[in-house]
Amino acid sequence: MAREESQRAVREPEVIAILILYGLPRFLTGYILAHEMMHAYLRLKGYRNLNTILEEGICQVLGYMWLESQICSTSNAAFRSTPSATLPKIGDQSEFEKNLAEFCINQIETDESAVYGDGFKKVNEMMVSNHYNLMDTLKDIDIASKTLPAGRENNSKSNL
Repeated sequence: MAREESQRAVREPEVIAILILYGLPRFLTGYILAHEMMHAYLRLKGYRNLNTILEEGICQVLGYMWLESQICSTSNAAFRSTPSATLPKIGDQSEFEKNLAEFCINQIETDESAVYGDGFKKVNEMMVSNHYNLMDTLKDIDIASKTLPAGRENNSKSNL
C-alpha cells in the first residue's frame, strides 16, 4: 500500500511591483516611493498581522523622513565647493518644489485621519524614543500589534 504524504506549499513573501502615477512632482513621487517601499520591506521581512494604524504610521514616518532629508539637502547644497554643470543638484530645486516639500511635511504632521495621522504620531514618538533606530522601532510595532487588533477598520486615506 502506497503511503501518501501531504505536502504544503509554502510561499515566500514577495513584492511584484510598486506602481506610482507618472507625472507627479519629484518630491511627491519620492515620498510615495519611500512610503510604499516600507510596505514592501515589511512584507519581505515577514511582518504579518501588524496593526493597520502602526503599519501605516511607520510608512508615513519613512516618507516624512525622506522629505525632511530633501529639505536638509537643499539647505546644505549652498556649501558645495565644485558643482558639476552636467547634473542637476538637489539644491537646484524650484521654489515650487521647496514649497511642495514643506506642504507635504505639514500635511503629514497635521493629518487628522485615524489611520495615517494617528499612526504617524504614534510611530514618530516610537522612533524618537528609539533614537531613530528603525529595527528597534519595528520590534516595538510588532510587540504593540500583538496587543492591538490588526483589522483594517476605518482605513481612510490621508490628505496627501
